[in-house]
Amino acid sequence: MNYDFDTFVPRRGTDCMKWDSSADGVLPLWVADMDFRAAPAIVDALRRRVDEGVFGYALPPSSWHESLVRWLERRHGLKVGPDSILDATGVIPALVATIRAFCEPRDKVIIQPPVYNCFYSIIPAQGCDIVENRLRRIPVPDGAEGDFTYEIDFDDLERRAADAKAKLLILSNPHNPAGRAWRRDELRRIGDICRRNGVFVASDEIHADLQMPDSRHVPFASLGGDFAQNSATFRSASKAFNLAGIQTAAVICANDVAREKIRHALWVNRSGELNPFGFVASKVAWDECAPWLDALRAYLHDNYLALLAFVCDLMPALQVARLEATYLAWVDATHLGVPSTELACRLENEAKVKFSPGAIYGEEKGASVLRVNLACPRATLLEALERTAGFLVNLRK
Repeated sequence: MNYDFDTFVPRRGTDCMKWDSSADGVLPLWVADMDFRAAPAIVDALRRRVDEGVFGYALPPSSWHESLVRWLERRHGLKVGPDSILDATGVIPALVATIRAFCEPRDKVIIQPPVYNCFYSIIPAQGCDIVENRLRRIPVPDGAEGDFTYEIDFDDLERRAADAKAKLLILSNPHNPAGRAWRRDELRRIGDICRRNGVFVASDEIHADLQMPDSRHVPFASLGGDFAQNSATFRSASKAFNLAGIQTAAVICANDVAREKIRHALWVNRSGELNPFGFVASKVAWDECAPWLDALRAYLHDNYLALLAFVCDLMPALQVARLEATYLAWVDATHLGVPSTELACRLENEAKVKFSPGAIYGEEKGASVLRVNLACPRATLLEALERTAGFLVNLRK
């Protein structure tokens, strides 16, 4: 089938976080959901569920776990058992439960900034301390798309993990917002360091199905053996299939003891009971919508190429990180000399385009970076870039 990602879907006035939290006229390319309609098969399945007319408490059908099991093996070569899967109302509630399961107050949780901003709020909210293993910025290899990328500082990670108070590493895999799809050898080094030091790995793989054409996702648990036993994986159909508002996720943990600890924490938090629409949408996504996803990924890659071409032609002083996965471009505007929070605010107020400021992701000291959501019709993206280019002209004046 041919899928339409070019048609603009009006979302303003629908209680949409992305659009209705911005003033009229602002193009919002910030929060990580997509401005595309969900796959037709998902919409049809949800309509059939609505037609049943009764929306009481729901038991998780075994079929939704089985669909996830088939998807992981077919798409990523990862074999898991249905009994290793726990239900959660979202990846963030599940990560909160995992922090509570493995950490006492004043224990330390390692993250790798610049990284997803919610990590900075959920860790101290559980009484734990954040430890930063900062990614190192490096030039991209010759011939690669983009201007720069990131690598892990393994020596620093070794020092951080050796702290007896360090109990958990939250791994963003693929990495948001750096756009990295971690290689198997990188994940193995992370796993070795964490295993030797008694640090449990919580692998957030919510963007796992959104690779660019020349990259692949390596599930952390696919390392097998002790690596799978010392980790939990957090998955959802929400990012790849634009289902974030349905609030459905899964925790996959091969270690029986660790899984029961997480299960108990989910129960205490009351964040393990899902709604029937989440089961229906996720199952259909994994069972029937791979062709839609493949078409989406091609469209997102073309949007990324359009961004690179626009920046090269009209905003050459900006630099763009190489995007291996996710639909979130990381754009460096440090040369402007304007802090990212101020820059994002001025772009929203003056250029009527909204990006996320790098400061909330723990951007490097002295940097000014913006996260740009590419999951929109190309005309919307190009209009936002035109507005940004005009703003930069006025700024230089």
